[in-house]
Amino acid sequence: ADNLRRGSPDQSGTTQMTISLLLAEQPSDKRAADSIVAKHHSYVPSIRVVGRCLKYLCFSDEVLVGTFWVGSFMKPTPKDMLRAMGLSQAIVDRRFNSFADNKKFCMAVSIPNAGSQVLKHVRARVADDWKRRYGDELLAMFTTIGSGKNGAVYRADNWEVVGHTAGLPPKRSAVSMKWDDAATISQRFVKPTGEDKKLILGTARLAGRRSTLASVHRTVGADLL
Repeated sequence: ADNLRRGSPDQSGTTQMTISLLLAEQPSDKRAADSIVAKHHSYVPSIRVVGRCLKYLCFSDEVLVGTFWVGSFMKPTPKDMLRAMGLSQAIVDRRFNSFADNKKFCMAVSIPNAGSQVLKHVRARVADDWKRRYGDELLAMFTTIGSGKNGAVYRADNWEVVGHTAGLPPKRSAVSMKWDDAATISQRFVKPTGEDKKLILGTARLAGRRSTLASVHRTVGADLL
């Protein structure tokens, strides 16, 4: 990740590039993905993730230029995500591993239009990689955008604008749904009031499917509806 370079312009001055992905499976590949995030992520450079995580290395003409991470979904699930898919929290909980969160998307080199090409390649293969690695069918993938960003690269790949997270006030006591007991969570919980809202975008157009988020409820299984 330390030796990055741009592609060469052709005679017209237009940069020619071929975008490709590699699923990081070897320790050295995973370290390369972590290094890009730690050095280049603009607002959350942490490499820590909890639960599942597929890490992709992004190449332009065989030169490493970025990384894209897909991991475990969100619980509790933001209401706008549930509304977009027409699902209840109870149903999502039962099919929790059929949904994923884009944990990181970080480009170490700025290349015009590369972002939307990376997203296209991820959508084409992530469901197969998820199935092979974890054994579950992936139905939809979401991302949240903070720091005043508008998600332009996702919109360019036709991700659907879902809404916003509820947001929490900046002065709050942190809780862990995994480690704190019910009494501690009840004591520290602060009702969302809108601060720090994040834009939500999502797509169900995975592995060649032309599904919309609104159609996901038809594929979760009749036994759950």
